[in-house]
Order: sequence, then C-alpha cells, then structure tokens
Amino acid sequence: MSTTQETPGTAEMEARLRAALGARAELVRPEDLAPIAPVVPLRPRWQSPWALLATAAVVLLVLGAVFQGVTGGPRSDEIAPQPDPRTLEQTPELPADVGRDWTLDDSTEPARVDLDGDGTRERVELLTEPTSDDDGRIRLQATLSSTGDQAYGVVELGTTGVVGIQGAIDADGDGDQELVVFANTLEGPVTSFAPAVLDLRDGLLVQVVPEGDGSLLVGGYVAVPGSETPYYDLVHTQSFYIEDGTLVSTRSVDTYARSLSTMQALVPETVVSDRYEWSLDDDGVLRPGEPTCVYREPEGQAMPCTSDTRADLPYVTSESTDTIGVGEQVALEDGGLGYSARLEDGDPPTLVVDGPGADGDVFAVDVPDPRIHTTSPTDLGSDQGASLLVTSASDPDAMQVVVQAPDRAGLMALDPVGDVTLGTGTSADGRAYRSWLTGGGLLVTVVEAEDGAWEAWRWTRVGDQEMAALPWGEICFDDVQDPATGRAC
Repeated sequence: MSTTQETPGTAEMEARLRAALGARAELVRPEDLAPIAPVVPLRPRWQSPWALLATAAVVLLVLGAVFQGVTGGPRSDEIAPQPDPRTLEQTPELPADVGRDWTLDDSTEPARVDLDGDGTRERVELLTEPTSDDDGRIRLQATLSSTGDQAYGVVELGTTGVVGIQGAIDADGDGDQELVVFANTLEGPVTSFAPAVLDLRDGLLVQVVPEGDGSLLVGGYVAVPGSETPYYDLVHTQSFYIEDGTLVSTRSVDTYARSLSTMQALVPETVVSDRYEWSLDDDGVLRPGEPTCVYREPEGQAMPCTSDTRADLPYVTSESTDTIGVGEQVALEDGGLGYSARLEDGDPPTLVVDGPGADGDVFAVDVPDPRIHTTSPTDLGSDQGASLLVTSASDPDAMQVVVQAPDRAGLMALDPVGDVTLGTGTSADGRAYRSWLTGGGLLVTVVEAEDGAWEAWRWTRVGDQEMAALPWGEICFDDVQDPATGRAC
C-alpha cells in the first residue's frame, strides 16, 4: 500500500500550466518563424515567443521537481529504462537489408526451420554476395508462415565458397527455432571453422553473439594464445554439432603440437574432450553450460568418459632395428615408393639410392661405422622421394637423415634445428635423451623429465633442408632402452 500523499492543488496547477502552454503555442504562426528584417528593431530575447515557451517549460520542470520532492514520489531517473548491462561485444548487430539480388546458392539445400514458433517450418534460402575471391557476405531469407512477411539476415563467415546449413536448434526453449550455418573461416588449408546462430527478433534474423571471444564454439584446430614457436604452435582440436535440437561443442583436454610448415597437428586416435551444451540466456547471449567429459575414437561418436578413459600414449613403443652395412643392399620399406639402397666401401663410405627419380644417386656418409635402416622415415621425405636413416654401430649419438632433394637433384642431409638434440646422450642441463626410428617409420626422441617420466618428441620436416622435433606428450618406461616397455605414467 502506498503512503504517498498528493499536495492539495497540484493537479489543478499542472492542468492550468498545460492549458496556458497549449494556448500560447496556438498563437504561433509561420510568419512568426520568418527572419526578422534588419530595419525592424530586434526585441529582447526574453520577449521572444520561443523564449516564453522555454521559460514556461522550465517553470513546469521546476514545479515538477518541487512537487516530486514534497510528495516523495519516484524520480524520473529512477523509473527510466536502465542501460543494457551487456557489453558491446555481446550486443548483436542488426542486419542491413542488402542482397535481395545476390546469387541463390543452389549448392546448399534450403533449410526447413520453424522460425516463428507457429508449428510450420519456413523454407530458408541462402544467397551469396558475388565477389572475385568468394569472400562476400551471405543473406538468409524466408517468408514467415504466421504473417506472410519476409524475414532476412546477413552474415559474414569469411567465405561464400564452402557454406553449409548445420540445422535448427531451440536454444532458449521458447518454441521457435534458431538457424545454425557455418563456413570455413581461414583461407588456404582448412584448420578451423565457426558456426553462426541466427534468431528471429522483430522480424529480422539476427546473428546471436556467443559468450566471451567465441573460441569455444569453433571446430577444427584452435591455437593456444602465446604458444607459437619458430616451428610449431599448440592447438586444441574442437568440434561442434547439433544433438537432439541442442548446439554442442567439444574441446580436447590436451593440446597438440601443430607444424607451422605443414599445418598438420600430432593428434592421437583417441581424444578426450570437454563437452558443452549451448543455450540462449535472458539477455539473448549464447552461453555454454558446465562441461562434461567425452572421448572419441577414429570414425566413432563421442562417448561419455569412464574412470579408465585416457588419451592415447605417444606412438613411440616400437623400434626399427634392421640395418645394412658396407657391401650390402636392401629394398627399402618405404610404403611402396619403390626405392632401394646400398652402402659401398670408401673413405668415407658411399650411400647409393635407386628408384623413381634416383638413378644411382650417391651421398658420402659422414658417420663412423655407418648402418642404413631398412625402414624409411617416409614423413621426412620430399614429395614421396627417397628418405633414409643413417646410424652408427659404434657411436649411438651419431644419426643422420638423408633424403632426395625437392627437385630430385641428388641426395642431401637434413639439418636438425630447435631445442631437441637428435641422437642418444646427455644434454647440457644433465637430462638424458634417446632417439630411434619406430616400426612405423617415425623418427622420435625422448627426453628425461621429472618423476621418471619422459617427454616424447617427433621429428618433422620444417623446410627444404631442415627438420625439427615437435612435442608429442609424456610417457614412462620400465627401460628406455626397450621402447616396448612404454606405459602411462
């Protein structure tokens, strides 16, 4: 129950002031607004009709303030709408009505989405802005079944070349559906892509803004800020999809090294991830729920984690030990590329390679007591060219990778670069390391860490004549001289 009492005469006085202002306003004619001729003496400002109107308005405001103070009623700043608490980044941008004459994308099937919540699914068409680089905007439009009006939205997804309609969700549970579209966000090799969620608001398809920087709602490889080195950076592998009408995204718990030269990441077959379900809050912002744990195996669906769930260990638990020496030759195990090698006597001994583009190519081996591995480190080769690992029977720290030159003009040795040493020994800071070739032809190095663990590194090509080791996770060994004893720490 209100305790506010009205001061006697307040309503009557306000009515009289309004009547006086209205009557005075009716006296104003167009000629009163015409410029005053210079020969006519100017009236003082306070005698101007507009000045009198302004004065009366000020009087009314002052009286209102006085009456409000006396009556104790709410002030205007107390009942006025408050600013939107959302930040500028969280405020969606209303689409401009452009693109009616853009090209209808016949490569993407129109979506059927109940945009207005009347139970009938509207047919949503996709039109693309024609540009020379396929980097224009995208217009989505539909005729609403409830009103017959056209609703539209315009989004920028980085490209019009590869665009898909993911489907429909009901992110706020209000009965109508939001449309989810996506496109590749990077030029060149596809490493990540992001969806756009469009919600019908006041007849417009407005792109909803996700919470924060939106990095959780991205698929592909997403770089960890500040992780870049000269040869690699660290990435999460992420995905998004629609499940039972809900927008879902996943992000790997672990990070993985990605080569900056090939943009390939060292992702294991089994990946453990955090899973997020997205919803629209009362402010219209798309927000993720609390994460749950899932894992995914090759070609499989995301499954809930168990107490035994873990990501795969680095694939370093096998070793290729078969080699040839001086005076011997072998058909290399190179995945069917068809190369053979022999080691001829000399000072120094000479490696000779035959095969596609190599007709007796030779290389002087600068390793004591050289041995040539029969398995090739094929991922270090040049465009399916020959690749060979040379080790020493007398010096375990001596190791060399020999490959066919990119133009097939002979053989050359790759230079190891970076912070990891190729071979076997002890580093300057007292940490043991050991390198070997796995049964699958991967050249790896493990470096001693704390509490009996070893850091695994995998060598990859980073230039025409260089290779560098990329971090590949952690593993423990019962005996590091026997990689088969590798296990989880």
